[in-house]
Amino acid sequence: MDRTAPPLLGTARDWAIDLAVATVIGLFFGLVGPFGSFLNGSAAVRIAHWVLSTWCAVLIFGLVARLGLAAAERWRIPAVVTLGAGLLIGAAPLAAMVALSARSFWPDLSGLSALDWYGQCLIISTPSLAAYVAVRWALTRDQRQTAPPVLSILEPSPSSAATLDEVLCLRMEDHYVRIHSAVGSRLVAGPFERVIASLGQREGMRVHRSWWVARSAVVGVKADGRNLKLELSNGLSAPVSRASVAKLRQVGWLPSDS
Repeated sequence: MDRTAPPLLGTARDWAIDLAVATVIGLFFGLVGPFGSFLNGSAAVRIAHWVLSTWCAVLIFGLVARLGLAAAERWRIPAVVTLGAGLLIGAAPLAAMVALSARSFWPDLSGLSALDWYGQCLIISTPSLAAYVAVRWALTRDQRQTAPPVLSILEPSPSSAATLDEVLCLRMEDHYVRIHSAVGSRLVAGPFERVIASLGQREGMRVHRSWWVARSAVVGVKADGRNLKLELSNGLSAPVSRASVAKLRQVGWLPSDS
């Protein structure tokens, strides 16, 4: 039976934990009263504002963290780049939400500019996002370290697992790779390049950013407008990137007039 990849945006349990932590942080900020909010009304009012603000923050930056880490892995760039960009962008809607909440509780704060709210959100959000990502990384460290090697998953077993010679194609799905064979398909964990390398001398090519195809699996070529697709023996169609067309034609996978 195939393993199902975890949701890109996290599970309901993940978000419940995030919101619970945000509530605790909001209670703390409400009691401490950063940015002069300690002087603004009663503790109950401050807590209401800060809990609402931290909920907004965790919803925005929870998305930023998950999408930023996924984008960094897929595009093979440093996570600090994607997370930094997400921080600068995410702080804008957060500043608008925080300003709306604060002005609802304390109308006298209407004199603060949009830049003031944005700067305050950046000051609090930068270390908070860094800590959030560090905690998520630490919590998943054991899972990453103990993940079974790709070859052990591909080796024959009493079930219907495929041998290396039976692999027809690979397709990247978020943080996982789906291995298609004559006996079915299954998901394995690991970077796409590592899964391809585990196939050793198996004849095939990476025909698209998210597809690797075995030469023996190709049974035809289909034109889809200006795009090409490889028809495979298991009924799938693998898209061919434009950058790969010349390489495939050179090794004889495509006719010269395609």
